[in-house]
Amino acid sequence: MSRSPGGNRVRTAATGAALLLALTATPGDARTPAPASATCVRLDQLHVPGAERQRAACLGELTTAGTVGSGHTVPADWAGLTPKDLPTPTGVPGIQIDGHFPDTSRTNTHHGWDHDAQFVIRLPDRWNGGLVVAGTPGNRAQYANDRAIGDWVLARGYAYAATDKGNTGTGFHRDGRRPADAVAEWNRRVTQLTRAARAVTAQRYGRPAARTLATGISNGGYLVRWQLENHPELYDGGVDWEGTLWRADGPNPLTSLPTALRAYPTYAAGGAGAAHAHRKILAAGFPAGSEFLWPYHHRTYWDLTQRVYREEFDPGYDGPTEAGTPYCRPGTPGCDADYDYAHRPAGVHRAVDGSS
Repeated sequence: MSRSPGGNRVRTAATGAALLLALTATPGDARTPAPASATCVRLDQLHVPGAERQRAACLGELTTAGTVGSGHTVPADWAGLTPKDLPTPTGVPGIQIDGHFPDTSRTNTHHGWDHDAQFVIRLPDRWNGGLVVAGTPGNRAQYANDRAIGDWVLARGYAYAATDKGNTGTGFHRDGRRPADAVAEWNRRVTQLTRAARAVTAQRYGRPAARTLATGISNGGYLVRWQLENHPELYDGGVDWEGTLWRADGPNPLTSLPTALRAYPTYAAGGAGAAHAHRKILAAGFPAGSEFLWPYHHRTYWDLTQRVYREEFDPGYDGPTEAGTPYCRPGTPGCDADYDYAHRPAGVHRAVDGSS
């Protein structure tokens, strides 16, 4: 979920360039040569600190060119996130560790575990000395970055780790006892995995990573910024790729999406009120030039994003109704199109502040 949904193309180009610069500046001049039968070296000695379950495999190909066929990724996790003709690198043998940390929620059904806090760690034979750690975009599971980030960094010799953030799906807000608990867990899970992946990397290669980078798209980009601000000791840098922006005093998605939900139908209908509605959407933070994206974002993102994130931070807004009413008409009681973040109770702002 991006902070300004209409600006994806501009931000993707800019942050994609940043990702290229950050990740091509490898810790060493060349990748560590792969010894004979390197794929299984130290396989039995690898232990993920804190993991409740782990399963390691020697793979001839760690990128999606091999993991799709071997069952070590889930294409549904990354469906729709990359162009269909995006090249897939090959020639990256190594070790993959799948597992999960202790958790009480069970939204992630991968591997038949029905257990959250799942992770994947990939350790290429030819290692450049670096480690890349990612949280997932949206509310997807741990393989969501495999095409956009994982393939790319593995092909350049980085070790790679990713987490499902501790809860998945559009009902993520049910995890936790208090408002913002689910999002707070996202941050804890990235910190937890980073520490564990750094330890496993040292176990596998006999030396610590020379560089640890955090990367992520959308909600994953938000996690990058939070990690760098709150745990700078763990990272040498990071790439926030169109990350969601949460600020207690705004802007945040709860200050922009209600305006879009109210104004877009009038804008789309044309007529006398369309120009005014257009100005309202722009003033809410949607960039001029992004209009061609609005029909799709209105149909797919804006309404759902507003309702489920508002439920996470402000469940009392619509009383016993969970996550509002889809595409409700303004004026309907508890309608998210009428949501006014600025005038919500201080506790709501504190919940958002705890995530910023």
